[in-house]
Amino acid sequence: MANSNSKPTGVDRISNLPDSLLCHILSFLTTKEAVVTSILSNRWKTLWTLVPKLDFDSHQFEETSSSDEEQSPNQFNRYGFTFAHIVSRVWALRNRNRNNANPLKQFRLYWHSDSDPIQVETWVHAALSHGLEELELHICFPELFNFPTALFNYAKTLVVLNLMGNNVFVNPPSSALLGFPSLKTLHLENVWYAKPDSFSRFLSCCPVLQNLSLNLQTYTYDVLKIIVPTLKRLHLDFNNSAYQYNKLEINAPPLEYLCFRGYVIEHVLLGNLSNLVEANIEVDYDEIKDYGNMIMDFIKQLSNVKSLHLDSVLTQFLCKATKFDLPMFHNLAFLNFHVNACLWHVLPHLLHLAPNLAVLIFEKEYTGFYACDEEDTSIIERMFNEDVPICISSHLKTFHFIGFQGLTYELKFVGHILKTARFLKTMTVSSASIDSEEQFRALKELLMLPRESRTCQIAFN
Repeated sequence: MANSNSKPTGVDRISNLPDSLLCHILSFLTTKEAVVTSILSNRWKTLWTLVPKLDFDSHQFEETSSSDEEQSPNQFNRYGFTFAHIVSRVWALRNRNRNNANPLKQFRLYWHSDSDPIQVETWVHAALSHGLEELELHICFPELFNFPTALFNYAKTLVVLNLMGNNVFVNPPSSALLGFPSLKTLHLENVWYAKPDSFSRFLSCCPVLQNLSLNLQTYTYDVLKIIVPTLKRLHLDFNNSAYQYNKLEINAPPLEYLCFRGYVIEHVLLGNLSNLVEANIEVDYDEIKDYGNMIMDFIKQLSNVKSLHLDSVLTQFLCKATKFDLPMFHNLAFLNFHVNACLWHVLPHLLHLAPNLAVLIFEKEYTGFYACDEEDTSIIERMFNEDVPICISSHLKTFHFIGFQGLTYELKFVGHILKTARFLKTMTVSSASIDSEEQFRALKELLMLPRESRTCQIAFN
């Protein structure tokens, strides 16, 4: 008779899965975590060497000792191996399996201290020789790290390249025949460029590039040119880099998405953006004269966009522009409009220039010291009593007010939308700054407001 207290023997169903599936599971781990699975059983002993990904982060190998004794920054684990030794050892163990049917596809290296440029070049060269598709380097050297020019010669299979660090130095070859013929995604962050045309030459080495992300804090040349005839997505982050360049030129006719963050300069040429679908613009604050006009000139060039996100600093400076001369935004169907005070002046103008707008998100950022005065309230009244924007009366289907506080002028604004938007389907009001009692009062008042659209649903979050 079996012992009723005995536990049933477990069945290891995971180990019976095929290698391809187990390797896919291990690919979601870092290399350190994947190697640890080798102690599970003989079945797992060399399985990690078949994973088509190597992911090394020097932070993960730092010794975590409970001792108060100061540890050397380049010493890892109890045996005192350096990060370079560990990575080299992993490479050797992986290469021992010469019948590996899973060639390396992804290589990520994050090395934050005591980096060795020769070792980095050796590992990257070895990775590329296996038909590598994704390469991510985050290198923090105490001195400049020269991105190996030789890598431009044999990175033929690379599809994704992320290059980041604090002292990464790039000097691309002059010949466009060298480079990255398969590269589609490029991310450059805090990269130094050897010559005024180094960045342009880098881009010319990427003939099929579609996605470009550029975090620019160390660019010291007068002109920045982004000329990529295949580019579809562009993310520019120019925070803390104001006035390091005098002219920005973008020429990418297929561009569908543009995200810009940072300072706006006087000379910005965006070229043909007839295919632009979405633009997300966040500008840094600046006290220079004519900054509002400079932002106005920048926004003018986005008139073909279908979805537009404008942050509160931008709308604040648009109010300070000496003249409001934006063109018509005939394609604009989605507008996300942020304000850090009332500043309603710009919104009526934009609504009149976007006759086909269907979705309006109005996000008010609470500052804690601004009170909407009678002038701002009168602007709301004039916007609806004198000349209601066509988009509201004929096209608006969704309206979302974020940052609602239940103030009188806010209720008037929402009330005018409800009273004039004939095709409105959804009205959503969101607030995190008022208590439940105030929310109930505001919701009650909202539900009592007259609606032009019989199918409109009101929600209060």
